[in-house]
Amino acid sequence: MNAAVIINFVTSAVTFIFGILLLTGAIFPGGESSTKVMLGVVLLIYGVYRFINSYTKFKQNKLRENIERLESERNKFLEDK
Repeated sequence: MNAAVIINFVTSAVTFIFGILLLTGAIFPGGESSTKVMLGVVLLIYGVYRFINSYTKFKQNKLRENIERLESERNKFLEDK
Protein backbone atom coordinates (compact mmCIF):
# COMPACT_ATOMS: atom_id res chain seq x y z
CA MET A 1 0.00 0.00 0.00
CA ASN A 2 1.54 3.28 -1.07
CA ALA A 3 1.30 6.71 0.51
CA ALA A 4 -1.34 8.00 -1.93
CA VAL A 5 -3.78 5.27 -0.91
CA ILE A 6 -3.26 6.02 2.78
CA ILE A 7 -3.72 9.74 2.20
CA ASN A 8 -6.96 9.10 0.28
CA PHE A 9 -8.40 6.93 3.06
CA VAL A 10 -7.38 9.38 5.79
CA THR A 11 -8.84 12.32 3.85
CA SER A 12 -12.12 10.50 3.36
CA ALA A 13 -12.32 9.65 7.07
CA VAL A 14 -11.50 13.22 8.17
CA THR A 15 -14.06 14.67 5.76
CA PHE A 16 -16.73 12.24 6.95
CA ILE A 17 -16.00 12.94 10.63
CA PHE A 18 -16.00 16.70 10.05
CA GLY A 19 -19.41 16.36 8.35
CA ILE A 20 -20.77 14.45 11.35
CA LEU A 21 -19.40 17.05 13.75
CA LEU A 22 -21.05 19.81 11.74
CA LEU A 23 -24.40 18.02 11.73
CA THR A 24 -24.33 17.36 15.46
CA GLY A 25 -23.37 20.94 16.25
CA ALA A 26 -20.09 20.09 17.97
CA ILE A 27 -18.31 22.45 15.58
CA PHE A 28 -19.67 25.99 15.09
CA PRO A 29 -22.56 25.72 17.57
CA GLY A 30 -23.91 29.15 16.63
CA GLY A 31 -24.81 30.43 13.24
CA GLU A 32 -27.39 29.54 10.66
CA SER A 33 -28.41 25.92 11.01
CA SER A 34 -29.51 25.36 7.41
CA THR A 35 -26.05 26.27 6.13
CA LYS A 36 -24.40 23.94 8.66
CA VAL A 37 -26.75 21.11 7.70
CA MET A 38 -26.12 21.56 3.98
CA LEU A 39 -22.35 21.72 4.44
CA GLY A 40 -22.43 18.74 6.80
CA VAL A 41 -24.42 16.63 4.35
CA VAL A 42 -22.13 17.62 1.47
CA LEU A 43 -19.06 16.67 3.53
CA LEU A 44 -20.64 13.33 4.50
CA ILE A 45 -21.46 12.50 0.89
CA TYR A 46 -18.02 13.59 -0.29
CA GLY A 47 -16.35 11.48 2.40
CA VAL A 48 -18.32 8.40 1.36
CA TYR A 49 -17.63 9.09 -2.33
CA ARG A 50 -13.92 9.51 -1.71
CA PHE A 51 -13.78 6.30 0.34
CA ILE A 52 -15.59 4.28 -2.33
CA ASN A 53 -13.42 5.77 -5.07
CA SER A 54 -10.20 5.05 -3.15
CA TYR A 55 -11.30 1.52 -2.28
CA THR A 56 -12.16 0.75 -5.92
CA LYS A 57 -8.81 2.06 -7.14
CA PHE A 58 -7.05 0.03 -4.46
CA LYS A 59 -8.87 -3.14 -5.54
CA GLN A 60 -8.17 -2.45 -9.24
CA ASN A 61 -4.46 -2.04 -8.51
CA LYS A 62 -4.42 -5.29 -6.55
CA LEU A 63 -6.18 -7.08 -9.40
CA ARG A 64 -3.76 -5.61 -11.96
CA GLU A 65 -0.78 -6.73 -9.85
CA ASN A 66 -2.20 -10.24 -9.57
CA ILE A 67 -2.79 -10.44 -13.32
CA GLU A 68 0.77 -9.26 -14.04
CA ARG A 69 2.15 -11.79 -11.56
CA LEU A 70 0.14 -14.62 -13.11
CA GLU A 71 1.22 -13.65 -16.63
CA SER A 72 4.88 -13.57 -15.64
CA GLU A 73 4.58 -16.99 -13.96
CA ARG A 74 2.81 -18.36 -17.03
CA ASN A 75 5.52 -17.02 -19.30
CA LYS A 76 8.23 -18.56 -17.09
CA PHE A 77 6.39 -21.88 -17.16
CA LEU A 78 6.01 -21.82 -20.94
CA GLU A 79 9.68 -20.87 -21.45
CA ASP A 80 10.80 -23.82 -19.32
CA LYS A 81 9.00 -26.34 -21.54
